[in-house]
Order: sequence, then structure tokens, then C-alpha cells
Amino acid sequence: MFVDSHCHLDFPELANELPHVLEAMRANAVTHALCIGVEMDAWPRVHALAVDHANLYASVGVHPDYTDQPEPTVELLVAKSREPKVVAIGETGLDYYRLEGDLEWQRERFRTHIRAARTSGKPLVIHTRAASGDTLAIMREERASEAGGVMHCFTETWDVAE
Repeated sequence: MFVDSHCHLDFPELANELPHVLEAMRANAVTHALCIGVEMDAWPRVHALAVDHANLYASVGVHPDYTDQPEPTVELLVAKSREPKVVAIGETGLDYYRLEGDLEWQRERFRTHIRAARTSGKPLVIHTRAASGDTLAIMREERASEAGGVMHCFTETWDVAE
């Protein structure tokens, strides 16, 4: 049995491929998958996939690279996390690889997601790229360990992983 802890089955390029993807999952013993919410507009699509398929689950979050998104609030994330089959908060985190300049908005967004995860009791889906120092500092400051979670796009060292 395998679980795909991070997939984007709601992306438009997969719309016509979903039956084939689900069959490939079955053929390869992938019994469950977590469909990751990366922007607020996508949350209904991600949630619908989870509701329509017994082996799919959803998360709610706004990806750190998405600059043109309204900022989620703790209250909104917590409310959405209570919907059936929503099992995590994220995708969230820090990504300094693709974006430059003042990224305080990214750090604040990450803090919001951590606070929502702690409040809701749901684990985090954390994306970190070229930002390990700030990622770890914010996780400590906001007590992310109280929520737990999984790291995605982790390109750091063993010391950072520990």
C-alpha cells in the first residue's frame, strides 16, 4: 500500500486524464492520495475531487509562489479545514528560489497557515525551497510542531531535516 501525500489532480492539464491517473494509482498500489490546495479559487475543485472519490483527500492552502492571491485568514482556513475530507492545511511555506525582493508577505502567509493548523488540529503541508533558515525559525516561533505535517519540495541538508 502506498499513499501519495502530494498531488495536484485538480490542475487543468489533468482534467481529461483523471480516469487514467486513478487507474494508474490502482495498478501501482497507490491506495490513497492527498490533493493539495494551492490557491483559494482551486479549493472547490480540490474538495470536489475528494468528495467524489473515496480514496482522495484534500488540503486547503495558498502556495508561497502565488503572488496574485488574496491572503487567507486563520478563520477562513480553519472553517475550510472542517469540511468533509479536508485533512491538512497547505500547501504553505517559503520559496526564495523563484521570487526576489521583500518576501515578508510570504513569511506572514506561512505564519497564518501554521496558526490555522494549530487551531484546527490538522497537519501542515510545507513547501520550502532556498529558505531553510527562515522556515525553521518561523516553525519554531509559531510552534508548528504542535500541528505536525510533511515537508514538500525539501532541498535542504540532513541537519535541517533533523
